[in-house]
Amino acid sequence: MAAAEMSSTEARNHFADVVGRAQYAGVTTAITSHGKRVAAIVPAEVLDLLDELEDRGLSRMTREAKAEVGETIDHADLLAEFHQR
Repeated sequence: MAAAEMSSTEARNHFADVVGRAQYAGVTTAITSHGKRVAAIVPAEVLDLLDELEDRGLSRMTREAKAEVGETIDHADLLAEFHQR
């Protein structure tokens, strides 16, 4: 996956292009302020993957915590609970 980096001013001035590159070419653009990365514009698939990884991590943590007290919970029920929030 391709990556680019630009200042927040450049990103603001070329916002449609940056979003288009993320959407159609899969390019992730790191946005910088004073030379430091502060944000990113990523393809939607990247955000979807991050969401899935977060859900899996939260699920694992919940299962481990409940196992400590002897409880169990179904993975689908747990995900449904997180998505209700």
